[in-house]
Amino acid sequence: MNAVLTQQEVDQLLRATENFENLEAFESFLKKRQIQPEEPYGHSYEQNITMCRFWGSKHGEKILSDIERKNNEQGMGNVKIPNTKIKLINYSICPECNTIFSFKELADYYANPKPDPAFSNRVDQFRQDTRVCCPKCGTYFLPSLIISDGTPMKEVQFLCRIQTVNAIEQYFLGKGMQVLTQNKKNVLHKGGRRAIRNDILLKQLELRPTLITNLLQHTPANLIPNLIDGSNVEKRDVLYGAWERVG
Repeated sequence: MNAVLTQQEVDQLLRATENFENLEAFESFLKKRQIQPEEPYGHSYEQNITMCRFWGSKHGEKILSDIERKNNEQGMGNVKIPNTKIKLINYSICPECNTIFSFKELADYYANPKPDPAFSNRVDQFRQDTRVCCPKCGTYFLPSLIISDGTPMKEVQFLCRIQTVNAIEQYFLGKGMQVLTQNKKNVLHKGGRRAIRNDILLKQLELRPTLITNLLQHTPANLIPNLIDGSNVEKRDVLYGAWERVG
């Protein structure tokens, strides 16, 4: 069993992806990250753990090529965002028994996760739990999804969560549409907490791939399948899957 990374070590690695010399080094990092305990549940994505970015990486081209080749050999599957060059490269392996999970298997699991008594109800688990439970050995782990725009050596602007929301809202306001916080109907309240309903369809952002990239990397893994197929609106997903306490 690999040693568990501290949060500081995870953050350092994610800020310096150029440290990955080859696929083996990247795999070692992923397996250590996958057994990183989530506390509280569902919030690891706020520390950029759900997504790994390769822009600016000296070895990014070769590593991504090796990953995609191995993906094809092992059937993990990649997802291309329609009308863009952006791909989500799935690289999800159980760190305990090495069972490989395809993107479809991840989506199927998130649609029917193993019940966890740590959550008060199934709805909260659907919205908050970003882990996957391996059916073979019972190990919980975080899936690995890598964002690629096809040119990892080219820098793509990184936006924080607030900047992402503002940029998306301004883009749609220019089209005469009020989305996210600009539409007051999207501001939801429940039990002293507030959330913003995600009424964005990715296909509406096809001319702004940077905004798609930032929206994806701030979205927890369990809500990404909904965002890709456009069901996030009808399922009333909240932005980034996060409910925040008011006051």
